[in-house]
Amino acid sequence: MVYGAVAVGAGVPLALGILLALRSAQRRIAWLLLAHGVSVGLLLGASRTTGTGTSAQALDQLAQGGWILLFLWLVLLAYLVPDGHLLSAGWRSWVGAGVVGAVLFVVGAAGDADSFREEHPGQDPPLGALPQPLADVLGVVGLALVVLLFIGSAIAVGARLKSAVGVVRTQLLWLVWGAVAVPLGLMVGWTNHFLLGDHDWLTYAALTVVAVALPSVIAIAVLRHQLFDIQVVLSRTLTYAALMVGLVVVYALVLFAAERVGGTSTLGGLLAVGVVAVAVSPAHSWLRRRIERAVYGYRSDPHRALRLLADRAEAAHAETLSASITDAVAEALRVEKVWVDTGNAIHEEHVVRVPLRHRGQELGDLALEVPPGRRLSLADMSLLDDLARYAAVLVKASQAGDQLRVSRSRIVAGREEERRRLRRDLHDGIGPSLAAIVLMLNAAGSRTDSTERSALLDEARAEAKDAIAEVRRLVDDLRPAAIDEVGLLGAIRQRAMGLSGELAIEVTGPTALPALPAAVEVAAYRIASEAMTNVARHSGASRCRVTIAVNGSLELTIADNGHGVEQPIHGGLGWTSMRERAAELGGTCTISSRTPNEGLIVHAILPLHDTPHQPADIKAER
Repeated sequence: MVYGAVAVGAGVPLALGILLALRSAQRRIAWLLLAHGVSVGLLLGASRTTGTGTSAQALDQLAQGGWILLFLWLVLLAYLVPDGHLLSAGWRSWVGAGVVGAVLFVVGAAGDADSFREEHPGQDPPLGALPQPLADVLGVVGLALVVLLFIGSAIAVGARLKSAVGVVRTQLLWLVWGAVAVPLGLMVGWTNHFLLGDHDWLTYAALTVVAVALPSVIAIAVLRHQLFDIQVVLSRTLTYAALMVGLVVVYALVLFAAERVGGTSTLGGLLAVGVVAVAVSPAHSWLRRRIERAVYGYRSDPHRALRLLADRAEAAHAETLSASITDAVAEALRVEKVWVDTGNAIHEEHVVRVPLRHRGQELGDLALEVPPGRRLSLADMSLLDDLARYAAVLVKASQAGDQLRVSRSRIVAGREEERRRLRRDLHDGIGPSLAAIVLMLNAAGSRTDSTERSALLDEARAEAKDAIAEVRRLVDDLRPAAIDEVGLLGAIRQRAMGLSGELAIEVTGPTALPALPAAVEVAAYRIASEAMTNVARHSGASRCRVTIAVNGSLELTIADNGHGVEQPIHGGLGWTSMRERAAELGGTCTISSRTPNEGLIVHAILPLHDTPHQPADIKAER
C-alpha cells in the first residue's frame, strides 16, 4: 500500500506537469509540478529502501534535509499561480531569500554528523560532515527562512485575491481550495502521532493527499477553472474542515481532561464521544451560516439582508441613497458591482438584471455583475428579487426626492421671474403714469386760465384711467378677478361667452362647487381657457362642451366636434402649458382624439390636497 501511495503521489504531479507543458503557456508552473513529482518519488520511495552500502548511506545522508522538498515546490507554485509571475520585485527578493534558506537547510542537515549517527550507529557520514556549530547555524537560519517563505505564500495569495476579479479570482479560489489539504494533512498526521499510535499507512495517506491535491487544483485552475462553481465547493470544504478540526480538538481536550481527573481513558473516551455527538449538529449549522455568509453573503438569511438594506438606506443622505442601495445589495450577494440602470437595458455577459417595479411602474433594472465561474442559485435569485422589491421603493423615493428638488427650484425660479416681471411692469408702466399724473396736477395747479386747467385735468384723468387699467391687468395676470367675483364655473362661462360666435360653447358643472384650493382654481381656469381658445381658433368645430366634476379631485373635460388630428398628438406651446399646469399640482392632463374628424378631448385631473381657498372677508371702516 505504501508503494502505491508513493506511485500516486509522484505520478499525478508528473502527469499534470507534462499536461500543462503541452496544453498551456505556463511553463514555470509545469516545471515546478514535475520537480514536485520527482521529489515525492525519490524521497518517499527512498525512505522504504534499506541498504548498508556506501551509496545507500550517501542517499540517506542527502535525504536528512530533503523532506523539505515535499512542500517547497508547492509553496513556490502558490507564489506563481495563476499567470506564472510573481506579484512584484519585492516578492521576487522574498522568494529568492526563501530558496536560499532551503538550500542552507538541506546543506546543514546533510552535514549534521550527529543526526546521521543516530540513524546509523557507529557509522560516519560517507559524504563528509560539517563542523557541528556550522551545521546547526545553517540548519536554524535555513529553517527560519523557509518558514518565512511558507508564511509569505499565504500573504501573497491573499494579496492577489484582494485585487483579483473575474477569471483570475476564480483561479485563485481553486488554489485556496487545494491549499486546505495542507492543514488537513498536518492535522491527520498530528492526530495519528499523538492519539492513534503512529500508523505508517495513515501518515503516507495524508502525505499522498497533500502531494496530489494541490497539483490537481493548480492544473484545474490553469486549464479548466470553470469546471465547477468553486465558491460552492470552497464553502462546503471550509465548513467540514473547520468542523473536523474543532471536533478533533474538543475530543482530545475532553479525553485529556478525563484522564487527568478520573485516571481512566475508557470513561474519557465515552465522555468525549458524547460531547462530540451533541456538539456536531449545532456546530455544523453555526459554521455553515458563517462561512456561507463570508462566501455568498446573506442568501441563507434574507431577513438580515433586508435589515442591512434598511440600515444603509436610513443612514444615507438623499444624494447618496442610490449608492447605498447598490452597496448593500453587493454586500448581501457578495458580488463586486451593482448598479441601478434606468436607461435602456443592454444584456451583457455575466450581468443579471431584475426589474424595479413600484405599483406597476417600471423604474429601471437592478443590475449586478456576476464573476465568471459563479452561477446564481435559486436562493440567490430569491434574495435578489426580495431586495429588488424593497430597493424599488427606495429608488422611487429617491426619484421623488429629485423631482421635488427640481420642482422646488422651478418654483423659486418662477417666483423670482414673476417678481422681476412685476417690478418691470410697475417700473416701466405704472411708475411713469403716476409720475405724469403728478406733473399734470402740478401744472394744472399753476394755471390761472380755467380752460388750460381743465385740459390738464382731463389729461391727468385719462392717464389715471390708463394706470388703473394697467393695475387691473397685473392683478388679472396674478389671478383672474372673475374667479373671486363669480366663482370658477362663472369665470369659465364668462370666458366661453367671449369666445362664442359661430362656436356654441356649453359649460356644465355642479350648482355649488366646494371650496377649492386657489392653485387648483387658477389651473382649471387656465386649462379651460386655453382649450376653448384652441377650439375656437383651430378646430373648425361648431360645438364645444366643458364639464366640471368634483369627486375627490377636480375633473375638467373639454370636448369638441372639430376635425381633430390624424397624427399622434405631441402638441405645441398651448398643449404643453396645459400639461405643465396639471403636473405642477400633481395631476394629469391628457389630450386625445376621438377618431379622425370627430374632434379632440382634453381631460384634466387636479388633486384637491391643498388648503381650500377662502375668499377674504374685507370690512370697510369709516
